[in-house]
Amino acid sequence: MPQSKNYQQLVEALINTSKSLNLGIKSQLNQDILAICNYLNNPNFRIAVFGPFNHGKSTLLNAMLGSKTLPIDLIPTTGAAITVKYGSDIRTRIMLVDGSEIYRSGTDILKQFAILDNNRRMRGDVVSVEVFYPHPFLETGIEFLDLPGTNDREAQDNLVREQLLSADLVVQLLDARKLMTLGERENLRDWLLDRGIKTVVFVANFLNLLEPEEQKEVQNRLRFVAESFRAELPPGFSNLYRVDALPALRARLKGDISAANISGLVEFETALQNIAGILKQNNQGVSKPRVQAVALKLQLGLKEKITPIQNEVQKINEKSNAANKIKRKAEGLIKQGFTASITKLREWLALPKLRERYQGDGAIALAQDNFSSWERETLKKDLQELQQAVTKWLYQADDFFQNERPNDLLIPFPKHPQVTLPPKMVILAI
Repeated sequence: MPQSKNYQQLVEALINTSKSLNLGIKSQLNQDILAICNYLNNPNFRIAVFGPFNHGKSTLLNAMLGSKTLPIDLIPTTGAAITVKYGSDIRTRIMLVDGSEIYRSGTDILKQFAILDNNRRMRGDVVSVEVFYPHPFLETGIEFLDLPGTNDREAQDNLVREQLLSADLVVQLLDARKLMTLGERENLRDWLLDRGIKTVVFVANFLNLLEPEEQKEVQNRLRFVAESFRAELPPGFSNLYRVDALPALRARLKGDISAANISGLVEFETALQNIAGILKQNNQGVSKPRVQAVALKLQLGLKEKITPIQNEVQKINEKSNAANKIKRKAEGLIKQGFTASITKLREWLALPKLRERYQGDGAIALAQDNFSSWERETLKKDLQELQQAVTKWLYQADDFFQNERPNDLLIPFPKHPQVTLPPKMVILAI
């Protein structure tokens, strides 16, 4: 798969988004993101052989390579994801957790680092295992990926799940003697289809160990399995093949072309080379579904993280809206009351109104030399009541909206007029 600027931007986007989720290093989503990013950065076309332990995965790959390059045995053997790449000679490179590198000629070193121990456990210090091999198919930019068997140990299953996302084409190996077990059906759905991995080819092994009648029955079941799986392969190619892996390997080691044909190896190899050649030209069609599957998981993760925040923001907005509603209502009432009070005060201060209401009583108070008392007890008292009505609304507004109170409203009064009345006339009776 050729690298491009778009792929680099996509990788950066996936990594940056995953960081925002604070994913655990060993979480499945984090592992999927790392796997898909490594996949997008890999320039080669990778073919992975996938299936439960003891299905003959390494034997099939050895038959295709024409040598016993990969370790095989009667018990579960492969204890690492072994990538087979093109090289001018056979050599092995192993990267360890501490950053050191082991580089050896041949593949004998695999027995130390790439097989299961006596307790059928993988080594915990191995990061990657690469085998370089001078094969013409590999020279075209193809990689083989030999995976540990599934349904044996959880650690192996986790490694296989991670590596499958980095494969452009998956060869799912089936055991014709126990075709499509429950585990295989679950893996087909959970590990492949649900993760956008749809470029899948089925290969049935051990068909040669069955009686002729049994072979016919199994082949019918195989066709049903293949037809029920919607593989996204180039038109004109089947997604089902038969290869008797061990006879095929023996035939290749002996150089027996006829036996290799009978085992089904040649037909499968030819189809595999053609399928890979076409898919390499449409790498976006291969990568897009699995990238979308990982992106959807990221989206769901972001949604789970964002939803509680959105709920909190919504609660805050609702409280704020309720408070604003109360403020607007209070503002309306205060404004209405203040307007009514100030209008009443303004009307009271109008000179015609003052004359109409107070001129007569004021004149009498002046005449009786009682104007100051009348002004204080009547005129100023009425004004004070009107002023208090206005300031009451101002104080309410200041208290409610937490504003600084203004100075009191003051309306100065002029000195009352000095009136000199003529002396009272005394009329004497005659």
